[in-house]
Amino acid sequence: MGGQDRAASADNASVGRLSFHEKGRNYSQKRSRAPIRTNSPLHRTRSGDSSNPKTPVATPISEVQLTKTFLEKEIEARSAKLLSVARRRLRGSLGSCDPNADEGSDGRLAQHKLFVVSWRLPFTVVYDEEAGTFETQHDPFGINFNDLFEGAFLVGTPMVRRKADRSIVMSLSEGVQEQLDEYLRVEQHSIPVFLPRSCDLYAERVIFPLFHYTLPSAETGLAQDDWEGYELVNRTFKDVVLRHYIRGDLVWINDYPLLLLPQLLREERPDVAMGFYLYCVFPSPEVFRILPQRKCLLRGVLSSNIIGFHSFSYVQNFLTSCIQVLGLECTTSGIEACEMAGGTHTKCLTMPRGIQVEPYHRILRCPQTMEKIERLQETFAGKRLVVAVDQLKERSGIQHKLMAYHRFLQKAPPELVAECVLVQLTSAETEALGDDELPSGESVEDQLLQQVYQMVGEVNSKFGRIGHLPVHFLCQEFSAEELASLFAKADVMIDTSLRDVIPHSAYNFLCCQVEDDCGVLILSEFSGSAPSLRAAALCVNPWDTNAFADAIQEALDMDKSDRLELYRYGYNHVHEYTLKDWATKFLEELQMAQQECENERLQIPPLLDHDKVVAAFATTSRRIIILGFGGALIPHKTQYFAKLFPKLANTLQINLGVLTDDPNTEVIVLSGLSREKLAGSLARVPCWIVAEGGVCYRKPDCDYWHSAVEQRDTAEWMEPVKEIMSYFADRTPGTSVVEMESSLCWLYQDTQGDHAAIQSKDLLIHLWAGPLLSAPAEVAVEKDCVSVKPSGCGKAQTLDKLLREIWGEPETNGSSPQDAFVLCLGDFLMRDEDVFVNCKNFFEPEPALSKAASPVEPKACQEDSLLNLEEEVNFEVNSRSLNSGYDFLSNQNREDFVGHLQNLGLHVQHSDNSSFCDDMALLRITSHPDIPAISATPEREQTVRTSLTASPSTEALHNVRSPSLFTCTVRRKATRAAYHLTDTHDVAFLVAKLAREVKQAKQSDFC
Repeated sequence: MGGQDRAASADNASVGRLSFHEKGRNYSQKRSRAPIRTNSPLHRTRSGDSSNPKTPVATPISEVQLTKTFLEKEIEARSAKLLSVARRRLRGSLGSCDPNADEGSDGRLAQHKLFVVSWRLPFTVVYDEEAGTFETQHDPFGINFNDLFEGAFLVGTPMVRRKADRSIVMSLSEGVQEQLDEYLRVEQHSIPVFLPRSCDLYAERVIFPLFHYTLPSAETGLAQDDWEGYELVNRTFKDVVLRHYIRGDLVWINDYPLLLLPQLLREERPDVAMGFYLYCVFPSPEVFRILPQRKCLLRGVLSSNIIGFHSFSYVQNFLTSCIQVLGLECTTSGIEACEMAGGTHTKCLTMPRGIQVEPYHRILRCPQTMEKIERLQETFAGKRLVVAVDQLKERSGIQHKLMAYHRFLQKAPPELVAECVLVQLTSAETEALGDDELPSGESVEDQLLQQVYQMVGEVNSKFGRIGHLPVHFLCQEFSAEELASLFAKADVMIDTSLRDVIPHSAYNFLCCQVEDDCGVLILSEFSGSAPSLRAAALCVNPWDTNAFADAIQEALDMDKSDRLELYRYGYNHVHEYTLKDWATKFLEELQMAQQECENERLQIPPLLDHDKVVAAFATTSRRIIILGFGGALIPHKTQYFAKLFPKLANTLQINLGVLTDDPNTEVIVLSGLSREKLAGSLARVPCWIVAEGGVCYRKPDCDYWHSAVEQRDTAEWMEPVKEIMSYFADRTPGTSVVEMESSLCWLYQDTQGDHAAIQSKDLLIHLWAGPLLSAPAEVAVEKDCVSVKPSGCGKAQTLDKLLREIWGEPETNGSSPQDAFVLCLGDFLMRDEDVFVNCKNFFEPEPALSKAASPVEPKACQEDSLLNLEEEVNFEVNSRSLNSGYDFLSNQNREDFVGHLQNLGLHVQHSDNSSFCDDMALLRITSHPDIPAISATPEREQTVRTSLTASPSTEALHNVRSPSLFTCTVRRKATRAAYHLTDTHDVAFLVAKLAREVKQAKQSDFC
């Protein structure tokens, strides 16, 4: 079983990804590299053309040699494939009109693509039914990713209208769908998604209103039947994306209708790099938890590499929801790598979205707009113009504006009342509903419109006179020129939505105003852009009618210098943080997170073979054993009592003592317990001890504890944290607070049920929002406790320091880290699993190539890049394949061995049994469907053989001995470790075997 897992892991070798539309950048990325095993030289043979193979002289071949020979051919074949793909990518064109085309007409491979997946395509398709033709109409003020990123592929459902009457086409025949699909691919670089009718109701009727704090009524409920349609939508999008996706492409997913799509893509393609951006509000956890499918939605979006939000408050709401709903461990930057997050670290970013300013500048310069501005000046000569532009929605807060304006007119002097005019423009959005989906009664918008009519009539009847109406209310569609002219001449702009992300009217107002005659912006403090535009506007609470009315008065009375200061800040902000700037930054974050998150990827490792560890232990002269305490040396179910009375089993203590008595073996124990408890538990074991989660450590046979961090003033956060933990301990039976010298711990394992687990989540929120908001401390969530310790210290950092103290710097030490036996074993938290990574980086450093660097002439840069690329690819493929493939060495005959490899997804083609060892590069890796098969030509074979045998750097690498490094976790779970053991009894059994090996070695030396 272990051999199969290791063989499957050998297929994970892949060449580094090229960034989207990256030009002239050197193709090099950091990888985790494993040195090549050279203790048994490979048997190399040279073969001819695959169509006319040369049969070598038949010689007896052992099963071990047969396996090694096969591994050589696997390495060479995969090297040829990856190198060929990388060469074509490096020399490839910038893109292809066909997303399915991997290679251009000249045989060159196109660079990786960017898929922008949205619910709707950012344009309207006009369908001429008589002529059977299509044309597209773009909104100049909307988001068009084709203009932002050349060559990006848009994926979404098309909005189709008839050319005759502009009505929405509810359904298209299959023939029309095929024509539209071809048209959009060629003309618009888009991939349409055609969905069944009435399958998008859950997103529009449940998610969107709830995210904007509109709670469902008892009569309507949460539309449970529509959830299946929501799942169908996301599965359909998943099928379309995967139909065109190849390894290395980037996927950018947008907005709330596709919250499940990241998880669906991750399940099919674990290596896909995805970014998700939420355009709407993310509500507070109290509101989000109303959704019955809350866990499914969070798990779906957490499979993204990065998640972008418009406001920092939305990020906080999202992370808090992940804590309360899923119980995940979060940081200020995102979610730690876990199975619920698709095995990757998920970064949560605040990236405010802007607008495109160029279309507004063009419209302001056009003659139609200039003419409308002159008409407005004539119509409202001598008037103070107050403008508001909203959609006819409850969340727009139109009633609140009218109430505040009514209150302002009541308090203002008569001469100001006679000068002020409020122009309230609204546009009603029409839903794309079929005849069978039209509401039977009066809609919410109709009820809102009647209410607004009544309020407008009341204001006009009370404060109006002949020739003057204080409120002009229009509910219709307006052209861009009409809106731009109003924005340009407004003295006061009111954009006070009750809950919105980006106030489009506010941004448009700041773009259209001029410095000589600038107005004042009144903005809602509940807008998602309030943190960005607070210095450019008067922020109000729409529900506070009196304060709202006073803000209108203040805006009208503000002098020019103050108005100019607000305008300049807002104008600079809008022009600096544009839509293009937002999209570029998000794509850059996605490209950076692609490699970072891949390094954090988790996998379920195979079971550790005890005999393999003991054999490596016996053949090395220097050994380092790193053990976790809780979960490895003692079970977690007794860890609570161990924190009070820590005691190891006598047999385990004796075996650990045998290992520590060996002068060639160093034992390091890592734990989050206090130094006193660990010193008492390990009194009979003279080993290195790291206590309090890495805050301090102690050397063997020494009573002095060293601090792993600089002296910090912990008084500013220790007392507040202790007070909060004590508060929760008093209200949670069976819990207690353990205070250590530099850290605190709240224990709750002894409680019954889920009460303590729920309390721990609330404790986290209180700590993060309270004393740890800006303190130099961090909180960690374990299986049975919540601990707080100084930031910047941990088990991984302290272990790295001890390794350098024990072994010395690898560069200056005479002995190489590759000569060591290293066993790193423990059931660590996800944040502490960096100890596995640090061990690998310390004992398996990236080897320095023997080939000295020399200046390269500019014209030879391309060839030099290909040469370095060839060495890098061959090194990675050889090392990964060998390290996994050598585990196959077992007593099997040839037929059983070939059948075993075929079951693992490896298929070997050969003409006859005698030529099995010499068929060159005929291995097909079925687990890599995106790597095209390459025929075995003599030229390709010679290229690969040269890179494997004749390259000085490769020869130097073959002379480096691979270290015996074993990173192992406890229990079968997704981890960064390479192996796993079943439980603490398995750990104790392995320690006993190692101790027995030490005893036998001493006896043999004595004899």
